[in-house]
Amino acid sequence: MIDVLRVSHVQVRVTDLERAIYFYSELLGLVETEKDGDYVYLRGIEEGQHHSLILKKADSTGLSYIGFRVRNPSEIDKARQELDSLGIKSYKHKEKGVEEGLLFETPQGIPIFLYYDMEYVGDLRLAFYKHKGVSPVRIAHVNYMVRDLEEEVDFLKKFMGYYETEWYLDKDNQRQVVWLTKRGDSHEIAIAKSSKNVPGFHHETYYVHDVRDVIRACDILASVGLWDSIERGPGRHGATEGYYIYLRDYDKNRIEFFTNDYVVLDPDKWKPVVWNYEQFRYRSDYWGRPIPESWLKEWVPVEDVSTGKLKGWS
Repeated sequence: MIDVLRVSHVQVRVTDLERAIYFYSELLGLVETEKDGDYVYLRGIEEGQHHSLILKKADSTGLSYIGFRVRNPSEIDKARQELDSLGIKSYKHKEKGVEEGLLFETPQGIPIFLYYDMEYVGDLRLAFYKHKGVSPVRIAHVNYMVRDLEEEVDFLKKFMGYYETEWYLDKDNQRQVVWLTKRGDSHEIAIAKSSKNVPGFHHETYYVHDVRDVIRACDILASVGLWDSIERGPGRHGATEGYYIYLRDYDKNRIEFFTNDYVVLDPDKWKPVVWNYEQFRYRSDYWGRPIPESWLKEWVPVEDVSTGKLKGWS
């Protein structure tokens, strides 16, 4: 098992960088660290690292990879050795602000980037005059889709040290969705099982400080005529307890803003919350409007780490 510190960042594909900067930075308030060729690097107001969201210009939407920071440099070599022993191929990789890292795919085909050190540019916590949009604080979690949920969860637990906080059972009493954490938030990773269009990436989520910021996201998008970008919410989840809003960018990438979930103070005492099939409505929405079909059936493909091209769906 390697020592993962936290979910660090995601790289997503967009077809128009200027339009994406307008959506994510000018409207929603993510901080633009820099633009470099076909890439834009963004972060939350309390993130001192160079970026937590990379926008990559591409000809279609999708996920390039999910980034995780490990606790010390030796974990990269350890990860390479453990992946080799599992028969999982890994690749050296670097990105802006990160000189050394490791790319690989989970058993279910989700692209992962491990690294230790990223350039530190400083946060804007107390620079309130620079806050705009919904004042996104930090990346909170990611959500993705796989065919074999149990194999994926087992890998994250044994290789990366994650543990379950909650899960949802389908009508056959099998796990359909699992929420996991490492640092103690309600979750850093949510994984759902699907029989088609996998592997797929559903969304990344940014934490905000106040429910008013969740509502403000709707006010901002509506005020510029982007009503159709408001996909789901505002509402409150039963699972994880958070208040939420889900938005779609111009390319249909999905982003969530989220607040007021719980913290696991004593992992050794925690008993995972189990939601049964009859509790579906309250698990997903403690209160709120019914889930739109797009949220249940639409997500984006992921890249092959060996080629950088999108995988075909199965």
